[in-house]
Amino acid sequence: MNPVGAHAFLALWNSVEREGVAHEYEVWHTHEHVPERVGSPGFIEAVRCRSVGDATRFFTCYWLRSLDALSSDAYRQLVAHPTPWSRRMRAELGHFVRMPCELSGSVGVSSARYLAALHLGERAGGAETGIAAMLAREQARAGLVSAQWGRCHPADDFPLANQTPRSEAPSHVLLLQHTELAALRERVQALLRALAPLARPLAEPDVFECLTQVRQSALKAPLTRRQPARADLFERFHPGDKA
Repeated sequence: MNPVGAHAFLALWNSVEREGVAHEYEVWHTHEHVPERVGSPGFIEAVRCRSVGDATRFFTCYWLRSLDALSSDAYRQLVAHPTPWSRRMRAELGHFVRMPCELSGSVGVSSARYLAALHLGERAGGAETGIAAMLAREQARAGLVSAQWGRCHPADDFPLANQTPRSEAPSHVLLLQHTELAALRERVQALLRALAPLARPLAEPDVFECLTQVRQSALKAPLTRRQPARADLFERFHPGDKA
């Protein structure tokens, strides 16, 4: 379920493959990086997820009041001037895909443990209408707990470029939630078959387990300035390293 006031979202896929880094990534991403981003103007909340089939693969969804949140001065300062920990962790991210999306539709009033994040490229006109109709039917018959979908507006001005080929055709991100892993996997495959005349996957479909969620309203530090870096946690992983 998308939060009240959200009209856009930022979908992010990445991997952390170097041995021994996964635990540091989880601590950094949970306690410093994602709260820092959510504290920016126009952000509402974020959900972090890990692939159920590959523990090195992650998905993060940031819910936004509009895509303007990604062009604010405050957000651009975060991107241009990363914390020491973020600067170090950027080098560990692989298979990075960043898709800002304008929210097209949403069905369902609940969230669930498992989430499928699909990136689809249009084969023919009318794909968005077809996606909306199919997802509404699926949720109405309890095939999904909830679903959200949006049209992608990729940009080339982010320090970590998308590390997958970019499609020239319009593309969409679908967020599908279910309480049961097997049921979600089955519905994903059924939906992809039904949507095949209209859209094709631009990446291998994956299912994730939701790990953590943070809302801007829960942040303790004032929103008038950048959320504090977690130098205390950084020091645990890199004693004496202040760079």
